[in-house]
Amino acid sequence: MRTRRGRPSRGFTLIEVLVVIAIIALLVSILLPAIAAARNSGRKAVSMSRLQQINIAGQSYKEANKAKLPITETFRRGSAPSAMFPREIGWCSWSFAGKNCSDYWATGASSGFDVEADDRPLNPYIYPDKDWGAPPFPSFLKKDSPARQLKGEAFHDPSDRATHQRQWPRPTPGVSSYDDVGISYQWSFGWWFQVYPRPIRDFRQAFDFGTQALATSDSFIPSRMVWVLDEVAAVTVFDTDPKLQLINGYNDINKGMLGFLDGHVAYHAVSPGRKIESLRTDRYTFVFDDMKPPGGG
Repeated sequence: MRTRRGRPSRGFTLIEVLVVIAIIALLVSILLPAIAAARNSGRKAVSMSRLQQINIAGQSYKEANKAKLPITETFRRGSAPSAMFPREIGWCSWSFAGKNCSDYWATGASSGFDVEADDRPLNPYIYPDKDWGAPPFPSFLKKDSPARQLKGEAFHDPSDRATHQRQWPRPTPGVSSYDDVGISYQWSFGWWFQVYPRPIRDFRQAFDFGTQALATSDSFIPSRMVWVLDEVAAVTVFDTDPKLQLINGYNDINKGMLGFLDGHVAYHAVSPGRKIESLRTDRYTFVFDDMKPPGGG
């Protein structure tokens, strides 16, 4: 190598090159955690904003529906249950809002939980003008329908990495809850463990009793009662293993986004085990303090 004046220039020695590489590597090692932390903070802010949007929509729904939340049983599409033809399948925690399910839910035993976006009661409050491509009643959305590819980013938690719905509570890697069942957030079903199977043994009676209790619970504990939460938090808090250590999409253990009946959202640590001390704390509750189901304690 030569300078403009033709004088020879001194090249870098191997030691100097190695020193520069070491300095760059050190700077990268210092900056990467900061970059990752900043990225996580941004994703948390997005998730919190989207959950807040769902929470606000839930409050609007309550005002229009006699204080009831958009939590319903799951029925075969286009038909209502009756004494002669009880067609309810049960319930699923994504029935309240979200885009259309993946084609996994279109056939077989899973088809009873293929809740179409047009049938999810909260959707008109979040996307009031969106056509989700549902066929006329009583037809079902076909497995290969293009409508299954429609997006609804308000339902997507950017930390959502794996659905747990296909093999609850085990994850299905490579498929997010959003892509699987249409939403990364779930309605809270902790109260179900208070009313079923004891002391109420009738499925529909238990469901109606619990949802009615949830509709009136904001009169005494709205700032602690959780009604919607991200899927990782749901898996954690409702798992029976008290030693569960579940890492979420932010690389935090046993933490998740919670939406409360008073309208606020928060990112909290939650306790696994499905015991009363994990379902009810001084920061949140998933159960009722004074639950008195008919016919039992």
